[in-house]
Amino acid sequence: MTLRRGIGANDHVPSTCHDSVFISVQYLRGVASFMIVLYHVGYDLHFVTEYGRAHWLASGVDIFFVISGFVMVVSTSGRPVDPKSFMISRLSRVAPLYWMATMIMVAILYVRGQLLPSFDELLKSLFFIFHFNPRVNEISPVLGPGWTLNYEIYFYLVFAAFLRVPVTRRIIVIATLFILIASLRLVVPPDNTILVRMTSPMPLEFVAGMVIGRYRSIIMRAPRLLGIGAIVSALLALALFDPAVPRFIFFAPLAVLIVMGTIICEPASSRRRIGVLDQLGKSSYSLYLVHPLILATLTPIVVADALALPIAILLIAASIALGLFAYYFCEVPLTSAARALLTRATKRRYPANASADHPPLVD
Repeated sequence: MTLRRGIGANDHVPSTCHDSVFISVQYLRGVASFMIVLYHVGYDLHFVTEYGRAHWLASGVDIFFVISGFVMVVSTSGRPVDPKSFMISRLSRVAPLYWMATMIMVAILYVRGQLLPSFDELLKSLFFIFHFNPRVNEISPVLGPGWTLNYEIYFYLVFAAFLRVPVTRRIIVIATLFILIASLRLVVPPDNTILVRMTSPMPLEFVAGMVIGRYRSIIMRAPRLLGIGAIVSALLALALFDPAVPRFIFFAPLAVLIVMGTIICEPASSRRRIGVLDQLGKSSYSLYLVHPLILATLTPIVVADALALPIAILLIAASIALGLFAYYFCEVPLTSAARALLTRATKRRYPANASADHPPLVD
């Protein structure tokens, strides 16, 4: 992800102004993705249980959602982006690698002789539609982490719908909409898969990220020690406490605190790049999507307790290596090709609007 930072407190800075890169957010994306890998590897090797202490690693998803809201505000600030260009950029970024990873997962299931998804399940997975997965007995697409992408696409569609609304008012409108939808959770039939997921309060994490993005210039003026303290205290709270409350109530505020702390530390982070974190950040989306392929190929397996840790380290290393490979040789070329294809297709279909198109959004 290359995320550009506006110069002043005003979101509507001219597009000719010099922007710099949010290195700290790049790092945090890598850390959040790594947390998810640790969680899934630990879960498959029984280091982690659904209600065990290390379950906090799953909060990497909540951090991703806050970052996504932040990215969408920052990447559309000071530039005349229309909804069509926005969705082309987003779908080009998200869909190709996800579709490829999903089809590889189907191939792995076939080779291992496991129950294959139905055609209906596969289509719903590929088109980001929440559905019940009878193979795992829960609401899940063919590629497990894809459930978060369903929320991402949901957010992108809502964001695009209000893209022409000034950013502050846009945040208020989207927040109000998500709150109203979440309030319907009490009357939604529990067997309605789509409505149960759509009325989750988790989309409010995107809104929190939007607020951080709107006021990023003010936030970055805070003392760096305050940012470090916010990150450390939030991580300690996640790791040490396990209150009997719904996931959103515990994870969401701490994820917001971590992202805010990261933005506060941005001026210091941008002075010197950390190679490992930079590469992990760049490949975070690839890592997020391909590590389940490693796990599906090699697990479930029964191992002696003495071998569990070495195997876990091996799985983590293999996931990172495959993530880096997928980023450079799959994600980057697929994204570029998809953007070019979708842009040409929309220009052919709407030639009168071709001159109004704008360069792709920064990711």
